[in-house]
Amino acid sequence: MKDPAGLPVITLRKKALSWKKKWQIHERESLEPNHFLCSVQRSDSILIKKNLDVYLASSYKEDSPDFHVTGSLTSLSFKVWKGNSLIAEVKHNYTWGSWQGKESFQVKVYPEVDYAFILALIVVMHETDRL
Repeated sequence: MKDPAGLPVITLRKKALSWKKKWQIHERESLEPNHFLCSVQRSDSILIKKNLDVYLASSYKEDSPDFHVTGSLTSLSFKVWKGNSLIAEVKHNYTWGSWQGKESFQVKVYPEVDYAFILALIVVMHETDRL
């Protein structure tokens, strides 16, 4: 993802050979450990529902995610939760352009939530849906 000047803000990298389709998100284009922001992976290795767990770098431990993304298998619509609090809702708008690779989303981000973070989750959700 780039800012209006074309400079990288964050980089999303899919981890190769990951059973739970794990992604890592870093600041800018860096691979340095101190620029690691968070890890995103499927909640279950068996795809029953479209759920993702998000682990922040500052508190990285795979036993309890910092955020949880819940969605459905039939659409790209989902909700982002921090604990029991809803922090964002994303609805996929199906249009003729969707069949041509031009996706459209309606995004509702609650106060004090980073828009770039939610956008990164949209990209990860979209890419894991295609795999």
